[in-house]
Amino acid sequence: MRIEDVNIRQILTNNLQKTTEIEIKTKKGITRSIAPVNKNGIYRIRSLGVEDLTKEFLEIKRHFVNQTFDDINELDKFLHTLDISVDFREMGGNLAFAISSAFLKSFAQWEGIKAYEYLSKKPQLPVPICVVADRKKTETDFKEIMLYPVQKKLFSKSIMQLASVGNSLELDRSMTNEKVLKAVAGVTTKNSFQIGINFAAGDIWNTRRYTYSTGENLIPQEQLLLVQDIAKNYPVGYLEDPFHEDDFVLFATLTHRLATRLVVGNELYSNNSERFKTGVELRSTSGINISPTQMGTITDVMNMVKKANEHKISTIISCEMDDSLISNLAVGLGFDYIKLGMDGMSANRMNELIRIENKI
Repeated sequence: MRIEDVNIRQILTNNLQKTTEIEIKTKKGITRSIAPVNKNGIYRIRSLGVEDLTKEFLEIKRHFVNQTFDDINELDKFLHTLDISVDFREMGGNLAFAISSAFLKSFAQWEGIKAYEYLSKKPQLPVPICVVADRKKTETDFKEIMLYPVQKKLFSKSIMQLASVGNSLELDRSMTNEKVLKAVAGVTTKNSFQIGINFAAGDIWNTRRYTYSTGENLIPQEQLLLVQDIAKNYPVGYLEDPFHEDDFVLFATLTHRLATRLVVGNELYSNNSERFKTGVELRSTSGINISPTQMGTITDVMNMVKKANEHKISTIISCEMDDSLISNLAVGLGFDYIKLGMDGMSANRMNELIRIENKI
């Protein structure tokens, strides 16, 4: 595929933050992809601000114009040669993702197919996990409380049922941990749902204890017992980040004790392949939450999913980016689950997944 031109422009995200958009032109047409606005962290790939990102793009643009690339793997390898750091420190991981994902769309357009079809000849729909309560809606200490179907069925059927139940839940700002869990648990049996909890325990970890709004200050072993009690007393099948991001051993203990539940690492891994390698070696989790926009390139995402599959670790895709590409990645890369909110941005992904389901 020969590239006729590559350009960049400043645009706005769905919440009106400034970002940039990469545009690729070939003889088959034009594709675009947005550079995600990511937070930098000690274990994450580095993201650049709009001005630095634009400057970096203008310096590397010449490497793409009038050049030919055969597939996404070749393109992504080339991006890694332009920035040999492990965290895209020079180019910026968000610029790398914008270029890689725009090229993915161009490769698919070149062949006259959808992005998910380009990625896989045997696409599969993920199971939806929908956020029905969070810290914004209630006084819970948990970052997110979710619902998902016990048994896999048609995506469209599951998502319509989840949307209906989620919208009917009566929640308010005065509700604390126990009240929210009881309210959500009340709809599980009738609808064949299970509860998922994103503890985001790192947010309440003060380097020695887990500090709750109820006044409880728990040492790590007490936090372990609390999480086990919640799983015992409520129909919880999904537990994300129940401990802080460096406690691989306690994650492994919980995974062993709750062998039939999905213990998921998100901040634990921070989309970092080396940290995931450690988790695999210690058998820390039975699931990994992957945000493609924080991985650098599409091939990096593919490799993480492949490694998880090799070790029979369930994969969950989540992303705040308002782009149908995320739905295509979920299907094309064979993610087991997709985490979705109950908002307009997630509705776009839901609808795209319904369209894909109708086609395949």
